[in-house]
Amino acid sequence: MKSIPVLLFIYFSFINLNVIINAQIDCTIYSDDIDIINLNPFYVRPNRYPLLSSIDYNATSRQVTSFNIFNDQNPSSNIYCLKNLQSLRLINTNLPILSDIKNFQNLTSLIIQSDNGMINQHLPSELGELTSMNELALTDIKNLEDLPDEIEYLVQLRSLTLKEIPNFKKLSDENMRKLVNLYILNLIDLPNLSNIPSTINNYQFLQRLEITKTNINKFELENLNNLSSLKMASNLMLKSLKITDMLKLSSIDISYNNELLELKIQNLNLLQSFTLLSNTKLISLEMENISTLQSIWLTNSEQLKTITFNNLSSLSTFESALLSNLQSISFENLPLISTIRVVGSPFLENISFTNLPLIKELDLSNCQLKSFPQSILSLKSLKTLTMQFNQLSSLPSTLSNDLPNLQILKLMNNKFQEKIFQPPLIYIRELYLNNNSLTSLDGIAEYKSLQRLDLPFNQISSIPLEIMKLSSTLQMLSINSNRLITIPYQMTNMRTLKTFNAANNNITFVERQKIVNFFRNTPIGLNV
Repeated sequence: MKSIPVLLFIYFSFINLNVIINAQIDCTIYSDDIDIINLNPFYVRPNRYPLLSSIDYNATSRQVTSFNIFNDQNPSSNIYCLKNLQSLRLINTNLPILSDIKNFQNLTSLIIQSDNGMINQHLPSELGELTSMNELALTDIKNLEDLPDEIEYLVQLRSLTLKEIPNFKKLSDENMRKLVNLYILNLIDLPNLSNIPSTINNYQFLQRLEITKTNINKFELENLNNLSSLKMASNLMLKSLKITDMLKLSSIDISYNNELLELKIQNLNLLQSFTLLSNTKLISLEMENISTLQSIWLTNSEQLKTITFNNLSSLSTFESALLSNLQSISFENLPLISTIRVVGSPFLENISFTNLPLIKELDLSNCQLKSFPQSILSLKSLKTLTMQFNQLSSLPSTLSNDLPNLQILKLMNNKFQEKIFQPPLIYIRELYLNNNSLTSLDGIAEYKSLQRLDLPFNQISSIPLEIMKLSSTLQMLSINSNRLITIPYQMTNMRTLKTFNAANNNITFVERQKIVNFFRNTPIGLNV
């Protein structure tokens, strides 16, 4: 029997709540706006404060134009009688959204954050009567599932934010198609939203778009001529993304979309910032006809297999690291690119270069390449080539003729054997061959431009006397950890040699003392 009063209380509370939600509030009982404000059960400051419950009002007419309610959880529903209100912010309150919201005919900004479950699954259709509204932001709304169809009448809306609404399911083409004056659209943390209206491509005034933490599967964005910023992040079901024909798009952030497989970006005239981070299943990246982007850095896209760059007219630097499944990469018509680094892609099979007239530096380290990519020979302006930690055992015989500007060649940790390369690399100034299996330096005299030669950890047993032909160019020689038993004493007369490292060889103590004595009066820094 004791449970009956409790049940009756719950029943009548439910009835009263429905009455409140569906009530038509009698506003005639209030003399003016200040009278309405004073009947709220919390202190309201008479001058607006950003983070406190406060108002803006006209002292003469006693009309309230702005009302902020912060952490005062039980405001009176008489608020709906503030018919002069232009701005309303409800932060952590229990105010339900009533049909009386239609009274706010002058409202231009409505911000609701943390409703404590007081807003139903559906907003009242009367929201569509607020035709002066230009800002609507709904954040942390527990039960809301959609926007009313009448939202289409808010044609003056400039900014729409829907954020942290766990049950929000639908944005239909019908209720979004007329919001063509939007400047800002944020769809953030809506885990049950599975569609983006196709009519978004009609928003020709849209400048900023963020879509994060949704359930969308595919998205195509095109011909938004004023869009300047786009963020697509943590959309866990997104598999395909296409961005094309954006005249003013300058910033793109595509990150943590764990199911994204294909990304295509085309025809962007002003792109300057491009972030592509931790899209772990991305297989294909295609970028074409992008005018102003100057650098691209890619990492943590473990499944990326194909990259195509074409007509990126301002790109100067491309860098990638640890794209562990990359198989093919193509660079075509990049007139300003000077640096390309593709590091840590052990399955790279195809690499293509076409029309890169200003390329200066290329790094293909740790890609497990077994043969020298022939397309490199088209890079006539190349100065530095790094291909360490690969499986190379030979170089093209035409390397010097095809790459006349190549000055620095880094080939450490490969599989080169026997004697140093022939025909000679006559233009090379710095040659790094650490950790290979070379046994002979025969022919070194023909490397007429050589200034630095690094040969540690090979199997070289002698330095031929012909090295004296380099006495006017060679400045640094490192041949430690080989199989030398002596060093030609004539090398004391190598006039440009400054540093000579020959430690950890098979030179006896007695022979080492002789060598030290011979070099003692020279300017050569000897380590033997």
